[in-house]
Amino acid sequence: MKDNPDLKYFSVLSDLLLKSIRNQQTNVSKTLSDFFYGAFRQVREQSKNKPVVYPVIYYEVVYKAIEELAILKEKRNYLLEHRTAGEIWLLGELQDSEISEETYSWMWRNLLLAIRYKQDDLIMNHWETCHQYYNYSLQYIHEEYDYTSGNFQVSNKEIVEKRINERLRFIEFHYALGGLLTYKERYACLKRIFNYTQSEPPKYELLPESMYEIFKFYADIRDPYERKYSWISYKYPFPETSGIRADSVTKKWIMSYMAILFLRQYTIYPYLITMKPLDFPPVPNTQSEIKQWIEGLDFFKKLVADHLQNSLLLKTLNLDFITKDWCAENKKIYPTDFIDEFKEILENAYNINALNLPVAEEKVALFENSTTRIIEETFEKLQPINNKAAIQDDNSDKWYVSGQRMLQDKDAFSVNPEVQDIDFDSFLATIVSRSIIDGLGETFLRKTSQSYLLKPDELFKAIDNLAVDENYLIVTFGLNFDYFINHLKINDLSTTEYKKIQIHSFNGSHLVRQSLFVLRKSDLPSISTKPIDETIITKYSLKKISQSLNLFSSVIDMNNTSDDVFIEYKEHKSDDELRKSVLLSIIISTELKWKKNIKVIELRQFSEYRQKGIANKLDDVKPIDDEKPSS
Repeated sequence: MKDNPDLKYFSVLSDLLLKSIRNQQTNVSKTLSDFFYGAFRQVREQSKNKPVVYPVIYYEVVYKAIEELAILKEKRNYLLEHRTAGEIWLLGELQDSEISEETYSWMWRNLLLAIRYKQDDLIMNHWETCHQYYNYSLQYIHEEYDYTSGNFQVSNKEIVEKRINERLRFIEFHYALGGLLTYKERYACLKRIFNYTQSEPPKYELLPESMYEIFKFYADIRDPYERKYSWISYKYPFPETSGIRADSVTKKWIMSYMAILFLRQYTIYPYLITMKPLDFPPVPNTQSEIKQWIEGLDFFKKLVADHLQNSLLLKTLNLDFITKDWCAENKKIYPTDFIDEFKEILENAYNINALNLPVAEEKVALFENSTTRIIEETFEKLQPINNKAAIQDDNSDKWYVSGQRMLQDKDAFSVNPEVQDIDFDSFLATIVSRSIIDGLGETFLRKTSQSYLLKPDELFKAIDNLAVDENYLIVTFGLNFDYFINHLKINDLSTTEYKKIQIHSFNGSHLVRQSLFVLRKSDLPSISTKPIDETIITKYSLKKISQSLNLFSSVIDMNNTSDDVFIEYKEHKSDDELRKSVLLSIIISTELKWKKNIKVIELRQFSEYRQKGIANKLDDVKPIDDEKPSS
């Protein structure tokens, strides 16, 4: 302030204004009020196309002036009261200025003063100005279309959306004010704001006209996962609330106000055909929203029921006419029955949507692409141990690893899923990939001609005892190389070779883990994918999704499939649950073909915590018998 003489003079004049209020010098305060009116206006004019942020001293003079007026309870200084408590200085009159979050924060502090000093007139000053501000300064901006292009796109979309958000923010602020008045049981003040209008027939700008507006805001503020309202007590602090429960208390009273607004709908006389105050709200578009609304209705019903038992509230707000007899006579649904019926509507919509939820093509494409990528990457990892030489069928052992099918909630494959499942497109492919590696490890185990259980520090020494050369290689499953390289300090060992003998490593399984296999390169298995039977392709509507592999997939809507497929899975779920599911299929037939009569040595890492029995001695491991040729 020392560097800004204007603010220095502003501070001096602020002190004079506060003194004139205390001394009830109305003429002086009126003259000073005109100066401040112009000063605030000048800041607004300098803040075009951006939120108006006043210097802190500007906010403080408004706050302090309101407090002086509230303490004095002097009603003859109405002009100053209207300009301060009525937010004229902060918002302006008929000006299209944007409200900053700083201004919202100070407006809330100003209202807390009115609450503390029980000055309903100050609150009404605020309400009157904001009613007019919303009507004139925050008017809807209608969409304008660009007719020069063939798409007829909205040319002012950004401006329209910004104005919608500004209106929603303004309404949110005043719903919070309603919650504050409900919390402090200021029912007479609520009655005054409910009755305030500037037009005939009446229009209440800061109050809802439809049930949708009420239930939408209630659901939004109740939602525990809505980040926008997660720290609401900082945004709208309520008196005598603090600590960890402040947010829940604040939300509870704002929701209680929404329940009062729900009852107020019974007082609205529809003078236009478009006004339908007691119509059920439209069902939300997404399953997640519908479920969220359903989950919130029991508490909303409790809030409404509590209000219906509050005779003081009902009488003060002229809502005591709402009885079951009155509703029956006037063919209206009693409030709690309204909520029950609306809940039933939502539940029916949720169940019908779950059955008829369309499977999104883009989600199917994601599933196909993820499956192709994961399975092709798996086979790419297998190529170093894939025997390129032909293995004759009459001199081979063959094993097969098949694909997988699974039922999944259809919601994950919808356009707007209720729950965001981050791996919906890759979960099944990951299982198939793992089963291929596990199947490979199991065939190594089946082809083992000799197995040794050895202490960790002797595991690679045993390879030395085998006396193998570079015509052999090592295949490991679930071996922790970091332990052997960095802890045991095994010489000439890396993750890819041991003493120039190649190493190829894979994840372990419950059958094969902490094991390595030694065999000739020429005795490696042949790994390939076999064609899929046409009857299977037809039955499960399979689509080939790989150029290099016989890999097929499909996503079948179980509410729209053949009887054969539906009946096949009936034992797993009820009919209703089944129709809310999709059948995911990844079909592949992986052939693992081995030569007969080959030497495969397994060296397993001994652990006193896992294996029972006694470990082999290192001397038990003998050189591979080269005299017995492989077939």
